[in-house]
Amino acid sequence: MIKKLFSVALVSLCCCQHSFGQAMDNYLNGTNKFTVIADATNGILNPQDLDFVPGTNIWWILNYEGQTGSVNIIYEPGEANQHVEFRRDSHAGHFMPRASAIAIGDNGNFTTVHEIQNTADPSSTFMGPALWSSDTSIFARLEQSNWEPTTLLGSHLDMLHQSPFAMGVAYDEGNAYWVFDGYNGNICHYDFKLPHIVGGDDHSDGEILRYSDVTVKRKAGTPSHIAFDKANNWLYIVDNGNNRVIRMKTNNATDAGPLSVPPTAGEPLAKYRNMTGATVEVLVSSGLTNPCGIDIDGNRMIVSDNATGDIHIYDVSSAPATLVGKISTGSIGIMGVRIDWDNRIWYVNRNERKVVRIDNPNVATSVDDKIAVEDFKVYPNPAHDVVYVKFNNNTQENTIRMYDMTGKVMAHMASRDNTVSINTSGFAAGVYTIEVANSNSREITKVVIQ
Repeated sequence: MIKKLFSVALVSLCCCQHSFGQAMDNYLNGTNKFTVIADATNGILNPQDLDFVPGTNIWWILNYEGQTGSVNIIYEPGEANQHVEFRRDSHAGHFMPRASAIAIGDNGNFTTVHEIQNTADPSSTFMGPALWSSDTSIFARLEQSNWEPTTLLGSHLDMLHQSPFAMGVAYDEGNAYWVFDGYNGNICHYDFKLPHIVGGDDHSDGEILRYSDVTVKRKAGTPSHIAFDKANNWLYIVDNGNNRVIRMKTNNATDAGPLSVPPTAGEPLAKYRNMTGATVEVLVSSGLTNPCGIDIDGNRMIVSDNATGDIHIYDVSSAPATLVGKISTGSIGIMGVRIDWDNRIWYVNRNERKVVRIDNPNVATSVDDKIAVEDFKVYPNPAHDVVYVKFNNNTQENTIRMYDMTGKVMAHMASRDNTVSINTSGFAAGVYTIEVANSNSREITKVVIQ
């Protein structure tokens, strides 16, 4: 399936730099329209967080379900052809229980974190983030079973286990993510490296960096979402248990040496290090009752208040942040918030079981004046030694990239030809992403190499 992005630049999952933040100020003028995209009638259960697959208008809604977890996938939200699909992996009871947050990477993989200490032994601390594929032919479709001893473990791609009661997650790069560790009370950087086979259990190449002196506190029942501004190396953190918002510099910590895996969370790891001395700034220490969701747009930060239903807009040009204004939604229960590629704000409301988009006529959008990538097809699929990208009456230069599941670029070329070939004879078997982009837009599709 080909999926379109309506944006000038490639979308950065956790760091939206499309307007230097000033577009957010326009939500304080004129009339905001709260468009309900989906609700309980569409199968929305207990939404905690949301994100979109980069390069697409496809949104994933994460549901907290006690001993398990699930997602609603919304295709073409708000359009006449909108479709909502519910999915729960057969092994979600281990790999997605009490799901609190989701972050989708540029390579189409995503991570969920979970407000739980362990799924079996109550004395164990063996819990942490799980890695999945947003490819709908994989997620909750491959390796589905009822925990039969000889079968693989559902459709998860990987899992690491050093952060019980994790309350927030943000994408970094490749298969690396930032995690709010509610059990240990600090911030971690998880790199899954090369995912194992779908449903496998080899996590030995995983690398974890624990920022032990960046102290945070979990508040039970309310996620502490985080957002990463990669361009400026700032990680923005809702420190809910301390009723504040902080940010951490991600590139100036010191490696203080190796850490030992606790006996109650034993697993082989390629790297487990203690990082200290990162710069931490307190941005907001008052004016929020129960902060939860967060996102960044240039020098503007938005924070949702679960208790009041307000979305606060801050100027983060310096610390502490300056409150620019508030958007009143009129409904308590807001959880995760997200700014899309077109400056629109989205959020989920747990109490009302809703997915909502805020529209405002004063907020400039970029959808109408973009030249889309010409229609194309990729064949054969599955493929062996060669993959062809064929355009329909191509009129412009397109850049073609092919990525493996880790986000590594396997092929890269620019062409005005109607047909482009990619030699895949040396590629390992698996699912690959093909990205086709011009100066105005981008499309992606999947291809299987056998």
